[in-house]
Amino acid sequence: MLEGHITGELLSAEYRAENGWFYQLWRQLHGYTSPLFFTISGLVFSYLLTKEQWGIAFWKNPRIKKGLKRVLELLIWGYLLQLHLRNFVVCQWEGSSFNTDWLMAFHVLQSIAVALFLLMFVYAISAVIRIPFYIMAAVGAVIIFGLNGIQETYIREQKALLASGVIQQMAYWPMHAPRLIQNMFFGMYSEFAFLRFSGYALFGGALGHFIRINQRHVLSFTFGFTLFALGYVLKRDVYFLLEWIDLQLMDWGIQSHANQMANKDSLIGLSMVLCLLGLLVILNRLVKIPNGLFLKMGQNTFPIYIIHVVVIYEGLFGIGLPLESYKDLLTPGESWAISIFIVSWFFVLIAYWERIQGIWTIWKQRIVSYLR
Repeated sequence: MLEGHITGELLSAEYRAENGWFYQLWRQLHGYTSPLFFTISGLVFSYLLTKEQWGIAFWKNPRIKKGLKRVLELLIWGYLLQLHLRNFVVCQWEGSSFNTDWLMAFHVLQSIAVALFLLMFVYAISAVIRIPFYIMAAVGAVIIFGLNGIQETYIREQKALLASGVIQQMAYWPMHAPRLIQNMFFGMYSEFAFLRFSGYALFGGALGHFIRINQRHVLSFTFGFTLFALGYVLKRDVYFLLEWIDLQLMDWGIQSHANQMANKDSLIGLSMVLCLLGLLVILNRLVKIPNGLFLKMGQNTFPIYIIHVVVIYEGLFGIGLPLESYKDLLTPGESWAISIFIVSWFFVLIAYWERIQGIWTIWKQRIVSYLR
């Protein structure tokens, strides 16, 4: 994620050749980071969520309260990071209007928040009707992907009408809803619309619970090869699978158009995630992977994301590294060198993260006691 965002900001336009195989490979691999991120988020969250004994009351599960708190934190930080305080101050100083379009955007943190909330909702349903959570989460993932197919078909139709000049502007959905709501589905800034990515988190949730109840077997070669094989078959046969699903849904009268074919890219992303997870399981059996600093990086993805948005994209304060100013001056090698340096800086930051948290806690206590 970090490398892709930093290199994406720095790489000069002349090296973004559509026919360049290396750039296309980098771009494609970078495109799989979001499906992987959402799948892993759902996997880890559900693995922890189902730690408690099955049958425990919903509200007595400590992970529910922690999960709801995390959902609230993700939503607050998601919208805070879209605030550009420097521009806001300048607009107030000059007496001009402050554009709030981007402030209403629905981006990564908001989408993860909704995905985690859906996982807890599915967990509650599974507890009530006594069906294993991994089955309900898998069913939920299928439903979300199905709804995404309908949404993606509508979006493509709107873009085609706009490109052909039939319409002057796209009809965002839900129509006449506030921008904040529209961006959750299809709006001006809805790249991370929750229907587009929650399916990955729900699938990850199903996998997380399956791992929880089969811990003795999941780190085996068999499990690794099974994941890889499932990913390979899905990647190979995704077109035929979606064509068959569309035909069945139209025969049953559930849909009137071949909507599910719009899910092709989404399922290819899922197939690559399965292949990668399978390879990681196999690699873990063959080589002992050091888990010290890398584990810390994984455990602190939330603060890493917040800091990288502030530093790279000038989120919240409107002050950060002026990376985009150099994008027309740097070669791919120079872009990647800077990217590696900044990523290394994040590793150093996380290595001392506990100390930083300790210092912040002390100062926070001093400030609170002073205000009292």
